[in-house]
Amino acid sequence: MNCALCQAYQGKGLACRGCGHGGERKACQNCSIRKCENKKTFCFECAKYPCNRLKALDKRYRTKYHMSMLENLAFIQKNGLDEFIRQQNERYRCSRCGKLRTVHQDYCLYCAQMDKASR
Repeated sequence: MNCALCQAYQGKGLACRGCGHGGERKACQNCSIRKCENKKTFCFECAKYPCNRLKALDKRYRTKYHMSMLENLAFIQKNGLDEFIRQQNERYRCSRCGKLRTVHQDYCLYCAQMDKASR
């Protein structure tokens, strides 16, 4: 998950500074994927990749938010983290105000523009 695209990270009532930076939401602190002892930085570094937990999270995010954790990880593995962040910033930038949209809402939290991120 790109933390910058999370509603909590964007600070709209659910302050979060991102995984590993302290101050995460309770749900993120208790996340079994985040706390997994088998990965180094990314799940694809694990011999069990993709595990059942990650597959379930991916299915939920595909269904609810039209975003795939597995596709994101494959992109990072192939193209690197910097290119992933660049691509995500382009894809999720609001066409009206230019700020990053959240994957959790169908509208921009800053200007209420209803256009969805390009999927």
